[in-house]
Amino acid sequence: MGLEAGVAGNVGRVSSKGIDASLDYKQFFSSDFWMTGRANFTYATNKVEARDEPNYQDNKHLSRLGYPINKQWGLVAERLFIDQDEIDNSPSQLAYGTYMRGDIKYADINGDGVINDNDRIPMGYPEVPEIQYGFGLSTGYKNLDLSFFFQGNARVSFFINPAGIAPFVNRRNAPAIIARDSWNETHPDVHAFWPRLADYQIGNNIQASSWWLRDGAFMRLKTVELGYTLPVFFKKFNFAGSRIYLNGENLFLISAFKLWDPEMRGNGLGYPINRRFNAGVQITF
Repeated sequence: MGLEAGVAGNVGRVSSKGIDASLDYKQFFSSDFWMTGRANFTYATNKVEARDEPNYQDNKHLSRLGYPINKQWGLVAERLFIDQDEIDNSPSQLAYGTYMRGDIKYADINGDGVINDNDRIPMGYPEVPEIQYGFGLSTGYKNLDLSFFFQGNARVSFFINPAGIAPFVNRRNAPAIIARDSWNETHPDVHAFWPRLADYQIGNNIQASSWWLRDGAFMRLKTVELGYTLPVFFKKFNFAGSRIYLNGENLFLISAFKLWDPEMRGNGLGYPINRRFNAGVQITF
């Protein structure tokens, strides 16, 4: 029937290693004062030891051997083009479409006079966190109790997705950072956050590159709760117990990445992680 199917084979080898640890703490200082705590830590990494890939004799930087599975490759961005004269005297980048001054200038890693996928190099950390952790504490004194929990990750990188946040394309609005810091004729900053503006996707500027690479590590106050157990006189209402509380989720974040929540990864126009507050009453009959 002339059908075709791709040929698959188990032709790779990966080694993995890591640490998974947890710590629990519990202490009663008196009948009125208690404290419990918990912490967890995970470190996991891997390395490609064998892979069916070309013999990259002249482009060894393209080989995946020795790197984690989720390692990222990208072009090295130098800055934005100054003028047409610089474009004419630089390696061709036409593999990614036409370009002009104000667009991203890439480095010719293999020195062949052409910028293309053969110039991509490994950069940043893997896109999956190698370190994940959390810690929290709960304590109470008489009728009052307080608990909180932090979570975070480290050794993780991501590329901003420029195609997903490009202003004017598909009548999209401009994020604040682009409105404040983009290259234009009156502001020809070759290190501006956003390259030349256009109402269409500029293929040259949406490539995965060091221009868009960011550190995705963060630590978040995931939950915090304050509660108060009501006095025992409420037992006359046949309540076995009652408690009022106030809690919050995702209250604040510590991260080197400031444009949007790093857990949203590369697209700052996606639906953000909610910050929530709740108040309630717990009644036990």
